[in-house]
Amino acid sequence: MQTETVVPEMKENTMSARNPIDEGPLRSSAERLRQELDRWMDAAWTQGERAIDAIGLRTERPSGPLVDIVERTESILVLINVPGLNPDQIQLTLAGNMLTVQGNFPLTAAGESGEVKLSERPQGHFRRSIPLPVAVDPESISAECRLGVLEVTITKSAQEKTHHIPVRSSDQSPAPPPAI
Repeated sequence: MQTETVVPEMKENTMSARNPIDEGPLRSSAERLRQELDRWMDAAWTQGERAIDAIGLRTERPSGPLVDIVERTESILVLINVPGLNPDQIQLTLAGNMLTVQGNFPLTAAGESGEVKLSERPQGHFRRSIPLPVAVDPESISAECRLGVLEVTITKSAQEKTHHIPVRSSDQSPAPPPAI
């Protein structure tokens, strides 16, 4: 009599073969979330703080007044919102390439029989340091306050200014390359 050796078939582990996350609505939701996070990270990496503002992740406003910086050919223009302030209430300093503005916004007065129900306007002391995008000439700066906007114009340093280099044409044909 001949005996047969029976080898049991190897079956896949049924516990790891089917994972509910690998398919179905959870998979598509997780994939969409991953794609959205990838998009946000890519935007943040390539656009920096502008992307954070664009996708609404910044929860607080900058400390102090809002600022715009415009780079011109020969100068930098800094526009600073200072509503309700007179020029003598604003201090402006420049140290290296850091422009600092400070002052005091008036507090909202409720009066004797009033009560403040909403307060969104800036109030109290502020100080904001603004890094300038290029080196500037500290001897060539002007500031003017007009309609609640402080306009600061600072001339770029000579090394930062755009230099135009004239290109001449030669009437002679180019010299042949040297023989090697």
